[in-house]
Amino acid sequence: MTGRFLDPRLYSCPMPLLLCLDLGTSAVKAALIDLDGASTAQATGSYATLTTHDGGAEQNPGDWVRAARTVITQLLGDLPDVRDLVALSMTGQMQDLVLQTAEGAAVHAILYSDTRAAEDADQLHAQLRDTGTSWNDLTGNLQDATSCAAMFRRLARTDPGAVQRARGVVFGPAAHLAHLLGCGLWCDLTTAAATGLLDARDRSWSAPVARAAGLEEQLLPALTTGVGQIVGRTDASAPDLLGLPAGLPVVLAPGDAAATTLGLVGLDVGEDYAYLGTSGWLASVLPASEGAGAGSSHHLALGSSDGSARTVLRISAVLAAGAAAAWAREALLKGATPAQADALLEDRERRDGRGPTGLLALPSIHGERYPVRDADLRAALIGMGPHTRGIDLYAAVLEGVAHALSHASEQCAPGGAGEGSRPLTVVGGGATSAPWLRILADVTGRPVRTVHGADAALLGCALAGADALGLQHRIRPLAVQEEGRIVDPEAPAVVGHAAQRSAHRALYSAVAQVRALSSKPSATR
Repeated sequence: MTGRFLDPRLYSCPMPLLLCLDLGTSAVKAALIDLDGASTAQATGSYATLTTHDGGAEQNPGDWVRAARTVITQLLGDLPDVRDLVALSMTGQMQDLVLQTAEGAAVHAILYSDTRAAEDADQLHAQLRDTGTSWNDLTGNLQDATSCAAMFRRLARTDPGAVQRARGVVFGPAAHLAHLLGCGLWCDLTTAAATGLLDARDRSWSAPVARAAGLEEQLLPALTTGVGQIVGRTDASAPDLLGLPAGLPVVLAPGDAAATTLGLVGLDVGEDYAYLGTSGWLASVLPASEGAGAGSSHHLALGSSDGSARTVLRISAVLAAGAAAAWAREALLKGATPAQADALLEDRERRDGRGPTGLLALPSIHGERYPVRDADLRAALIGMGPHTRGIDLYAAVLEGVAHALSHASEQCAPGGAGEGSRPLTVVGGGATSAPWLRILADVTGRPVRTVHGADAALLGCALAGADALGLQHRIRPLAVQEEGRIVDPEAPAVVGHAAQRSAHRALYSAVAQVRALSSKPSATR
């Protein structure tokens, strides 16, 4: 497909550029990305989060604007001609409640991590249940205090003046900036699916949930339908607001979870990746029919640019991955560094070979979100004998994280390494550990592949923007661009781990039952 954006006579640089913003939880990252997928410049600007003792988490939307202006000014300072820009494409944190006034300013920005609305979430569940509606089933996700519907209900109760001044709501900083730039009120489908307000069946705002939350439907933003969508053009305020020219197309890319997936592996059905950071997760693109039902995973709707079958992004999140490994190094290996721990794992592997430690471990030091939602669950290590050593226990913790993620993988080989299994892309700090990658390959029965995923959301922004504009381009997901390191599973080790998978899954319930029994008061005689 061709268009005016591809006419080289319009540009002073060799290739048109997309200005991509990722407005994350603590900072905005920005990049200029050309139609070959190359990043020609990058910048980062931070902002603060206000937390309160009662579980509050808020940000000042003005800080988003100031940080965005700073990074945009930095990037455009070296650009010979702003006409080289073809669009502003934005993603960012999801599930924030951002009330807009008639003047365009935001009244509140309550973050996805705010937990003050627990009482309101319970009341919403009860009110909807009384009408014969299951809030979880309607939305396809388990709903709690972090639902934007519950947040709004709490805000209407605690700050009715703010709600009365509101002339609209959006659910993240990317949509807030688009609104300030004159594009109106918008929400991408992925972010909408995280709010507790989207009917998962027809992908429209749920009138029953909005009514129960006290949220007037006319305040809700319009929904995009594509993976990325042009929602307008920058208006006359853009030069003063962000240092951008007026008339620049604005693309609302999907929320950061989908933008990251798009930039890493793409959004075709069957694509997935694992993240091994402080927390961990396995994200999978599935047909919407397979993502139905409110289980422990998050199910986020994905847009479609070509009208193809509906898909969802299923995210199965383990609360402690790298955090569990760090705890284990401190508690079991006398504070060893990651490199020192890896060296000990290598020695152990040379001595004993690959395969299960014979121990079972839950990594749930902070409670758990997957494969169970249980804030009170705690870690466990069982199976120790007289010859068990600290490095064995550390290896078991890494196995425990791998098993937790494997419960979410549709492609795990139950009886051995699946011939021709699709490689599992792995990113995050844990992906630098070669022994952990081998454990993950053996537990899942799949080859694992590492790529540099730090800029995946920005690359996803560029992909969404280029496609929304109908541009010919060679932007590709990182897993396609980079060869990366491939770690193959070892068949005997896969068989050994597969035999433990059901026992590991049962351990979650067993530990919860033991904890419940131990917390009961002792009987008195």
